[in-house]
Amino acid sequence: MGSGLRFQGQPVFADHAQSGSGDLCDACGKAHAPDPLLFQSRTFSLTEAWSAIVAVGLRPCSGAIIVMSFSMLNGLLFGGMLSVLAMSIGTAITVSLLAILAVTAKDAAIRYAGTGSRRASRIANGIEIAGALVVLLMGLALLGASLQA
Repeated sequence: MGSGLRFQGQPVFADHAQSGSGDLCDACGKAHAPDPLLFQSRTFSLTEAWSAIVAVGLRPCSGAIIVMSFSMLNGLLFGGMLSVLAMSIGTAITVSLLAILAVTAKDAAIRYAGTGSRRASRIANGIEIAGALVVLLMGLALLGASLQA
């Protein structure tokens, strides 16, 4: 039964579908997904995040494919490679800064409101909802701009 996935050393059983409405499966008595408490760890290590990093890195960037296709068709292979490298570095810097900003803003708001208080959870939920709305509005603006063109 333990031949399925492992998350932080904890087995995640995936040899049958979970039955029942609780956290544990009625058929086998085990959890079919990692316990949410495992995600609340304050100790972050690269070894724990490695699988997510590799999974994100394996997905090809559509912009890089377009740039490389254009550069190969026009005989500018080295220029295309430099362009993709610049795009990758810019994306890495932007995503890293946004992630740092989001985490520090949420931690500062929770510290201000007091850990574990109802006010802290409302502030944290408000920040998460506001972030989701910003992403939604940016997507809608890009969609509207592309439909007008």
